[in-house]
Amino acid sequence: MSLLEQRYRFVLRMLPASYRAEREEEMVDAFLDAAGDVRDEDNLRPGLPEVASVAGLAVRTRIGGLGAPPRARATGDAVRLFALLGLGYLAALAWDNVAAELVLFGLVRAAPDEYLVTGEQWAWALLWIAQGLVWAAAFAMLALARVRPAKVLAVTGLAASVLMYAVLGVMTPEILGWGLLGFLFATALPVVALLSAYHADAPPVRPSAPLTAAPLGVAALYQALALTVGPRVAGSPVESVGWLAPWLDPQGVTIAALLVAGTVCLTRHANPSLLLALAIAAVPMIVLRAPFDYLGAQGDGVQAMALTMLAQAAVLAVLAVALTVAAMRALPRVEGVPGVGQGRSA
Repeated sequence: MSLLEQRYRFVLRMLPASYRAEREEEMVDAFLDAAGDVRDEDNLRPGLPEVASVAGLAVRTRIGGLGAPPRARATGDAVRLFALLGLGYLAALAWDNVAAELVLFGLVRAAPDEYLVTGEQWAWALLWIAQGLVWAAAFAMLALARVRPAKVLAVTGLAASVLMYAVLGVMTPEILGWGLLGFLFATALPVVALLSAYHADAPPVRPSAPLTAAPLGVAALYQALALTVGPRVAGSPVESVGWLAPWLDPQGVTIAALLVAGTVCLTRHANPSLLLALAIAAVPMIVLRAPFDYLGAQGDGVQAMALTMLAQAAVLAVLAVALTVAAMRALPRVEGVPGVGQGRSA
């Protein structure tokens, strides 16, 4: 076996074993025929386009769609469902931020004068609203089965988020920290899922016009909760606020919803794709709840808040493991495939 063939076979290891069992020899022959007569001394390597094409094929085969083996199809359905849930979360968060900005504009309800947007702050506030509406539009496009526009809008929203936080970090370096990195990770993960799982072999999306309004409805319910429960919590002793506040922000409410949904799905032996999608959805929330920004911080209620966030992350991690184990047990097993990657005789 030549050195170049070894390198091609190494690249092909990105593909599932079952796929390589059927196609590896054919693919290696095609790659070597295209390379022509080469010697080991030439030290040739697979080209970047070849590696990229194999990587794309690996994504389509492992995150399966139409015609994929049952295990790959279930994994693909889980990632596609997570992409929908993740974009829905970002869209709901965007609508909630729009409501907050409208309050600061003095257009919705009274706010203290020192918090109202004035002068040059208007342009920045309008940029935040526009950036948020991009996420709402991305979710709406996906719900309406307009996958390509959804991808374009999601990438645009992610790029805008990174750019705006980069500018904000230059202006106010104190915001840079684990919390910001966690937020950007939680923002990027659904976009990666959208780009990777909704590929050419993905099953067609069923358009649902009512689903487009779901994030706005969730944001409205959250605002109602904040207006009714928020003032009561704010009037509680400082220590009590530290224990309760992490359950009342958007991330805390999302964690509570995941805990309830995950527990129900586990007890009712739900579809493995749903179990796996909820497990994936737990990952960014765990990252967001890591209380590294509060380590060593001083202040009333800070310790209680840090402990509550740590408990949320720990419980969610246990749930994610349980969901993953249950999903893996429910998925069809992949039998070992003999004779993969044996190669030609030298």
